[in-house]
Amino acid sequence: DAAYEAIKDATGRSPKLEDYSIRAVTSGKEALGEATVKISEKGRTYIGRGISTDIIEASAKAYIDAINRMVSAQTKGEQPELKAEL
Repeated sequence: DAAYEAIKDATGRSPKLEDYSIRAVTSGKEALGEATVKISEKGRTYIGRGISTDIIEASAKAYIDAINRMVSAQTKGEQPELKAEL
């Protein structure tokens, strides 16, 4: 939550967090975790993903990825892509 608030403050964006999930990509001591977030703003939905051995970092990367997709779609005036891989 603190990481999301810091990102909101830094970007000046406050989209609604619709969904958040994490899963293990690999196993072991240095396992990779993948975070997926779904955010919405102005009736549109954007999905972001992030991967790291640190789940907080993966979550922050996913949130930033979703915000980047949102800003890109709003700047281009295009419909966002709802399923994209990193």
